[in-house]
Amino acid sequence: MKTLKFLPFVNLCILLAGIIFMVIQLNDDQKKYGYVDNIVLFNQFNMAKDLHSMGLPQLNAQKKKVDSLYQLLQTQKDPKLIKEFQQRVYVQNNHLQKMDTELKQQINSKAWERLNGYLEEFGEQQKVHLIFGIQGAGNIMYADEAFDLTQEAIEFANGKYEGNK
Repeated sequence: MKTLKFLPFVNLCILLAGIIFMVIQLNDDQKKYGYVDNIVLFNQFNMAKDLHSMGLPQLNAQKKKVDSLYQLLQTQKDPKLIKEFQQRVYVQNNHLQKMDTELKQQINSKAWERLNGYLEEFGEQQKVHLIFGIQGAGNIMYADEAFDLTQEAIEFANGKYEGNK
């Protein structure tokens, strides 16, 4: 009999929970969502292109050094000189790979730091409540193109970077 006294209270709680759920769902429908293709965004971001261009001369100089040493190695007949040139090619090639890795890491770090700030500002300006990042093989396996904000985000980010926005 005591459990029957709590039944109206339980029903009221269930009813209130249902109403709260419906209000959340209705408010959720008014929110704007979208996604950007991270790879396309990064590759078309002018800052990433500029940083890459600035690092290319050093990388190309090191690549030429490795190529020259390799050509010299090909002309050697003396086993002692061959071994010496092989060692030099190996060391310089490792240095080239290290330079390439460090350049890519610096570009990624600097560009994404800037892009993240721009995307936050873009989301606020466009009144987007949630922007997903996709890379073609991740948690989001399909999204309607109507939610694709990639091109708008690229234009916004490049405008900010170039000082036009």
